[in-house]
Amino acid sequence: MSLDCTPAELQAVYLSRDLEDGELGAAGASAAIPMAAILLARLTHAPNLQIAGEMFVNPRPRRLWNSMLDDRALGACEASETFLELFGHSHRGLDFFFHNGMQVDARGNINLHFVGGTLERPKMRGPGAANISYAAMSKRFYICTTVHSPRTFVEKVDFVTSPGFLDGPESMKAAGLKGGPRFCITPLAVMDFDPATLRMRLKSVHAWSSIEEVAAKTGFALGIPSDVPITPPPTARELELLRGTVDPEGLLRS
Repeated sequence: MSLDCTPAELQAVYLSRDLEDGELGAAGASAAIPMAAILLARLTHAPNLQIAGEMFVNPRPRRLWNSMLDDRALGACEASETFLELFGHSHRGLDFFFHNGMQVDARGNINLHFVGGTLERPKMRGPGAANISYAAMSKRFYICTTVHSPRTFVEKVDFVTSPGFLDGPESMKAAGLKGGPRFCITPLAVMDFDPATLRMRLKSVHAWSSIEEVAAKTGFALGIPSDVPITPPPTARELELLRGTVDPEGLLRS
């Protein structure tokens, strides 16, 4: 096993291992790490992994880009879509989707709209989201952030752009929602959710971090089991494929 990797590379490898052959998913717009995970999974154990969303079908980029809304990021794709087709995929449901957010709370709810103030008069306005049904209708989704701080991980988001587990089991049942976040991976750790309370808990900590650092940089009481392992690092083969084929320009290393 190799520890010579960046946080973004570890995130991509960890996510790739959880994707299954033949699944249909979407990467989102700001998607360098999710796209790297999908492309790596295709090269290893899931050659028939399908991508639909953000106006394209099965892109095959020659390199990674920060945004999948950049036409250069497609390289080539099997088809382009209209918004009607895009929304159709989400309403029928996907196997998986990826999310990031300005705020993520203790139950995996995501805020992309505003922080502070009100929706009409925010202190800071975010990009919002064109279609939150990806989260509600997907069998599962992954939260993947590029920062881990108390400003991002808060007890309760200021606005629910995409629902995680709302306020817990009862509110999920009342809303008729299923699925939800499978886990949250950050530059410091991997978190999952307690099946009884649906609150976030620590699943593993990356080798360069610690339980104490993760707890200090999380703005709510994070569940911490008695035994927290180190996040499994990439293998030499995974890093070889990631750096040589998926990300030859080194976007995940910059």
